[in-house]
Amino acid sequence: MERMDNRLDFSRYDKALDLKQLISQGMEAVAGELVYTREIYEKLHAIFEDSQDGFFITDGEGRILMVNKAYEVMSGIRSDEILGGNVGELEGKLISYSASLITIQSGKPMTIEQTFYRTGRKAYISSTPIFDDDGNIVMIVSNTRDFQMIEDLRRELTQKNEQVQEYEERIKAMAKQNINQSQLLVNDPRMYETIYKASKVADKDTTVLIQGETGTGKEMLANFIHQNSLRKDKILLCLNCGAISKDLIETELFGYVGGAFTGGLPKGKPGYFEIADGGTLFLDEIGELPFNVQMKLLRTLQEKEIIRVGAGKPKKVDVRVIAATNRNLMQMVEQNEFRADLYYRLNVVNIEIPPLRERRQDIVPLANLFLKRFNDKFKTNKSLSAYSYKMLEDYDWPGNVRELKNTIEKMVILSDEDIISVADIKKEESRFAFERPEIGAVNLKEILEQIELQYIHEYYGEYKTLEKAADKLGVNVKTLSRRKRYLEQKYLSDEQELNKKKSQI
Repeated sequence: MERMDNRLDFSRYDKALDLKQLISQGMEAVAGELVYTREIYEKLHAIFEDSQDGFFITDGEGRILMVNKAYEVMSGIRSDEILGGNVGELEGKLISYSASLITIQSGKPMTIEQTFYRTGRKAYISSTPIFDDDGNIVMIVSNTRDFQMIEDLRRELTQKNEQVQEYEERIKAMAKQNINQSQLLVNDPRMYETIYKASKVADKDTTVLIQGETGTGKEMLANFIHQNSLRKDKILLCLNCGAISKDLIETELFGYVGGAFTGGLPKGKPGYFEIADGGTLFLDEIGELPFNVQMKLLRTLQEKEIIRVGAGKPKKVDVRVIAATNRNLMQMVEQNEFRADLYYRLNVVNIEIPPLRERRQDIVPLANLFLKRFNDKFKTNKSLSAYSYKMLEDYDWPGNVRELKNTIEKMVILSDEDIISVADIKKEESRFAFERPEIGAVNLKEILEQIELQYIHEYYGEYKTLEKAADKLGVNVKTLSRRKRYLEQKYLSDEQELNKKKSQI
């Protein structure tokens, strides 16, 4: 007889233990998820209840599911009165209209003005539908914003805007009083703020540091400050520290005595500080001063006295210093290229002139100013076409006002016609020839239409009548008139503004 194997099969028990362990682990994971979900729910519920906006939530049939405290306060309706009921039961009794019902009927978000009859308060209600995967509305979430709160905020914002406008007008008026007495031309709000700051410091006998890119008009601003200062009847001397040899800058500033060095005048020579005594000294490109001269300048500013090169005794001077630079002096201090103590002594009042690309409202008035100036100088009668103005406004002007001035002067001299066209500028100024629309900004049809309009304007400006322009362009005059009107409406909605700028010349 075959021997029976009476050994127990423990593998079945091992599998049962594994299953029990898995169930236990699964239950722990589910419990953890429940705890986490509960925490999230409590946080969201706290946000829901503590919100200053009222919330009113229904299901897709209009049954009221939830309202928060803000809604109860605003409406005067307690949640235990309405939860489980239908929003339609409130309309006409407790509220004027229901945005939730309108959203259920239309399937679209809705915003209405609603009145709560119990409190008499008005609110803006915005109801938003929530859909399931089949496109059925399952919930309507309504946000309630108190009408009075919005009106108060709107009124406060209006008052703030009025205050800002009043402030800007005051700045503009105060700045204009002084601008009219100077050679400055200002039209942009940012530049008005700069001039206002300069006006505030002009009659205060303190050191001023003017910063700005090359060509922004730092010397003009220094002159403006001097002309509106208590020293306006005294001398204003200007010294470009970067235009003088480093070996000579000390003697230029502080002078020297006779015999101080070979080749000097026998009687010596006074420096800029002595000559400017009682007036103002403008030190442009102050960042170019050598270190040894920086130390001597610091002593002069602190002690109000100078020592000529080769002299042993100091001499008192009364000079107001206005310094300027297109370099970052703070960065130079960090790199040990400029003395920190001198920087802080110069930087009592800091005025930064924005570059021309950040005050584009000044571009056209400045262009017109330079046009008039150079027309008078060269006995010409040149003007800019509308498209030329637009191109000047769009250009970034890395050389700022100086570059604009030089461009206008060059075009007045070299343009063959009285109207300076875009083609004239691009012909003489190669940097404009590479200006093109940003890739992706316009499509090919729009580019071609804008070029077409440009040529229509150029020919119309040159030949004065549509008939002559049409003849030169080889098109029918009615076609040209129709295309001109269509393209101007499409691309030059500001054509009148451009023509107005042109008439300001």
